[in-house]
Amino acid sequence: MIKHALFPIPLLSVLSVLSMPALAQQAPQDGAPATLAAPATSGELSAEVGEHGQRSGHASVARDQQGWSLDAALDLVRNGNYRDGSVFLERGASLGAEWKSRQGRFGFSADKVEQETRYPAPFSTFKAQAWPLAAWPDDRYRYDVARASTFVQRYIGNIELGVEATLREKRAQAIYAGDTGSDVSSYRSRQLQLAPRLRHYGKLGTVGTDTELGVDLMQWERRTARSNEDSASDLTRRQHARALLLREELAFGGVHAPRLLLGLRREQFHLDPSDLPAGGSDWENQRAWDLQGSFLLRPDTSVYAKTARSYRIDDDGYTSAGYRPLAGQLRYQREVGVNWTGKDRSASLRLFSERLLTSIVFDQSLVELNQQGFAGNLEPARRDGMAIEASMVLSPAWRVEGQLQQAHARYENYPYDGADIALVPKTLAAARLYWTPPGRSSADLGVQWLRALRYGNDFDNSCLAQVPAFATVDGHYGYKAGAWQLELSVSNLTDRRHYGDARSCRSSIYQNDTRQLRLSARYQF
Repeated sequence: MIKHALFPIPLLSVLSVLSMPALAQQAPQDGAPATLAAPATSGELSAEVGEHGQRSGHASVARDQQGWSLDAALDLVRNGNYRDGSVFLERGASLGAEWKSRQGRFGFSADKVEQETRYPAPFSTFKAQAWPLAAWPDDRYRYDVARASTFVQRYIGNIELGVEATLREKRAQAIYAGDTGSDVSSYRSRQLQLAPRLRHYGKLGTVGTDTELGVDLMQWERRTARSNEDSASDLTRRQHARALLLREELAFGGVHAPRLLLGLRREQFHLDPSDLPAGGSDWENQRAWDLQGSFLLRPDTSVYAKTARSYRIDDDGYTSAGYRPLAGQLRYQREVGVNWTGKDRSASLRLFSERLLTSIVFDQSLVELNQQGFAGNLEPARRDGMAIEASMVLSPAWRVEGQLQQAHARYENYPYDGADIALVPKTLAAARLYWTPPGRSSADLGVQWLRALRYGNDFDNSCLAQVPAFATVDGHYGYKAGAWQLELSVSNLTDRRHYGDARSCRSSIYQNDTRQLRLSARYQF
């Protein structure tokens, strides 16, 4: 699908704090459009079936010719999973168009996704009624997202001017069955964002510069409702935000090709005072920054370093202290790494450190304000570790890849000083073997191993039990015949019975997926 955005993110790294999606193609710096391909129409039809009610279908078509392009897609997914009586449905549609000229481009995109989930109501709720299985009530969930976006971009020499407007709507509803009636909760949110941008390409002597200035203006409204046999409630929250951003990238060239990137963002949030409890503040200011650099030691070896600060605010307000916004979450990141690429092999090593302040979490274990859980701020926490990735070509038909990550996640302030963070594995390892011989067939086989980790909801390390370490195997085989491609995929090949989510010590354990076989067919034209 055509992904519209005003300006592309530089290849050095994704500048997450600026929240800029990537361009489908970058305009040349002199303002002239890229060479357009000959008119062409392409498309794809695919279908997949698998165990546990897995069904999916996809259809897409695209047209690209001088001056304009168009694409559309439809998707359908159904999955029963391994839980008896559960059903998940997803329907999606998208449409996009773009018109291009030497002076600029403009276009639009729109997409919608509808999801429905159904689970049998908990047994304890209805066991006294002796309900027959065929008539057992369901808990139902629905989640819909619709988005529409339009943009205009103008080239004036080495300057780009653009503006993008986006409207996004979300709707969600949950119906919990009970022996005396149903509990219904829902929310609807609407967000309108306007994003003007200015970008300039230039040179300072031999140093290439890429400067971007931008403003983000956003209006957001959310309406929450809940009703059951005893009560009903309805609450609306409104929020406005405005942000100023700056990004500067310097390319020094030469043998070592140093590159430096700096990003800054300042955002101010304004809550409607009528939505706040007594004594609440209706303003919050947040700042983010990102500083990155890279350097070529040799033609095949590069090093890089990054330090960044990012933020997230509470958009729900379901706190134990009443409907009051939480403190914003701050994340500080540092990372250094080295990348080496040879003729038939490559490797990378990175060291990372992350510190979270006033982390925002949603705790489902406690019931407050007639809600199934509430949000809160956790004590400061940090994660430090290293990651190694490597790949090697064994022969023209065989290639192997591997990854290893070692991390230590812990709290650093009272009352959980030094305690490990639950459900965060210290060690992750993975390896995959690829087979791509000349001809129509291809295959790959992979294994993933996760080290034992602590149970959830155990902030003071009081539970001696651990989620056991486990390894899973998955594989894939593909066969091409003209425009057709057939694929057979399997996950958890050995049908390992394992779990990775345990919210309490020796209880509230949720099993991971059992073995899944999937067969798909794809036709491309």
